[in-house]
Amino acid sequence: MNGFAYDELNLTVSYIFLTNGMKHTGKPANLPAIVPSSGAKKAEVKKIEEKKPAAADDDFGDMFADDDEEEELNEDGETAAEAAATKARQARMEAARKLKEEKDAREGKVKKTEKAVEKSLLVLDVKPWEADTDLEMVWHKIKEYKQEGLTWGETFKLEPVAYGIKKLVMTCTIVDSLVLMDDITENIEAIDEFVQSCTVASMNKI
Repeated sequence: MNGFAYDELNLTVSYIFLTNGMKHTGKPANLPAIVPSSGAKKAEVKKIEEKKPAAADDDFGDMFADDDEEEELNEDGETAAEAAATKARQARMEAARKLKEEKDAREGKVKKTEKAVEKSLLVLDVKPWEADTDLEMVWHKIKEYKQEGLTWGETFKLEPVAYGIKKLVMTCTIVDSLVLMDDITENIEAIDEFVQSCTVASMNKI
């Protein structure tokens, strides 16, 4: 029996009791308790459930769930954010280095490898005109000649040639890129009042 038929039967029974009571006593009879149908019960339960407050959101329990998750680290032990910051810092440092190099190049501060200075040691034979020529005086006169890259030796010696004539043996050091051997011999032979000739006996790189 569905809910509607059950309710109709309750109403019919109530009417019969009511009319029979009034015929005998002139007062309405006591009505039996009306049992609500299953449909009525369901409707009532539905209304009660609708009035209940909504259940708390289940997401509340997951509010701090993300905090418990650990971020993955790279091989340097950095998080993705830390790795990005490191990369940006390195890029700034590289850019600063390039700017400094460009600035130094403009200002001529780029270091250049200096080529080693090549020098030579010369041994000179200076021959006089006469046997009685004061060769020590000639030696001092020769040393009066100055030139960049030329350094005269601090000593000299005398060696016999022939007929009592001795030659003056002296040394000097020259920077190969600044001084030519001809510069030395020609300037000594320019003292032609005392000097007959000047030759390079030997030359060694130092």
